[in-house]
Amino acid sequence: MPDQKNCGHLRNLSAYMDGELTPAGAGRLEEHLKGCPSCAAALDRMRTAESGLRALPAAEPPPFFAARVAAAAAALERERSSLLRFLRLPAPAAVALSAFILLNALTFALNAGALESVQRGELAKKTVAQMLRPSSIINPVAVARLCNECSAYLCGCMREAGKGHLCPCKSCAMEKTYVH
Repeated sequence: MPDQKNCGHLRNLSAYMDGELTPAGAGRLEEHLKGCPSCAAALDRMRTAESGLRALPAAEPPPFFAARVAAAAAALERERSSLLRFLRLPAPAAVALSAFILLNALTFALNAGALESVQRGELAKKTVAQMLRPSSIINPVAVARLCNECSAYLCGCMREAGKGHLCPCKSCAMEKTYVH
């Protein structure tokens, strides 16, 4: 006969009393109880304690207990519904905002190359026109003389700026098409 502390069936006694064991498990425990006086005594003590507790009068709740429980439940429901409302309403707005940002980023990325080439061309024209103004610090004729390879390009730029007569290379193909 095993010691009560070491008996493996002791932990099943409460489940047996509550009717939580399967019929096969309950049958095995009943067979064990016939041969184990320590488990049988423990079951008797548990049944005595249970019957003593059931004999006690029901505890009376304090005044306004039901009202306080109802108020706490209502507050909990309000808090829960506000949280759900908070989580539910911003979701479509967040999706719409994300779609808007993504669409704008995609549009910008696709048009960046086109904008860049247009802006570079305009910037180049403005820069050359600025350089060819009489008030410019750098003399366009001196610039054309410094770079013989691109003097034709500078001749064209000077012509566009209205300074074609300052072009040093009178023999280039562009000069022949230019009318003084």
